[in-house]
Amino acid sequence: MIGVGSSPSPALGPGQGGQGAGQGGGTGSGVGRGAGDGRFRLLRGPTMGELRRLHPPAAFRQRRGGQATLSCRIRLDTRLEDCRVIDETPSGMGFGQAALAASIHFRFQPPTRDGAPVDGQEVPVVVLWP
Repeated sequence: MIGVGSSPSPALGPGQGGQGAGQGGGTGSGVGRGAGDGRFRLLRGPTMGELRRLHPPAAFRQRRGGQATLSCRIRLDTRLEDCRVIDETPSGMGFGQAALAASIHFRFQPPTRDGAPVDGQEVPVVVLWP
């Protein structure tokens, strides 16, 4: 509060505020969106529980792990679309289909071009079952 004392007093009072012509330089953390180009970034992958539920049954019974590589496109809402199986190991055990089912759990930050997110960037996605 800015104000004037109600009557003269020998004690110091709040006084009247002054005016200034500040000339600060200012510093900051620099946190914020840039205007350059950036790569895509993984935000979330499937949890171990989600992967366990998707483990191909025949491989699970044999206690076999495996992996599959997908090629997907990143949507602006961070989800994947147009996924297709590129490779699966061991083949014929169902890890490719399981990886396609797991793709709904992934979230990627899309890449940027001139500071704006780019829709449809293709990304390789590896899904591993230990």
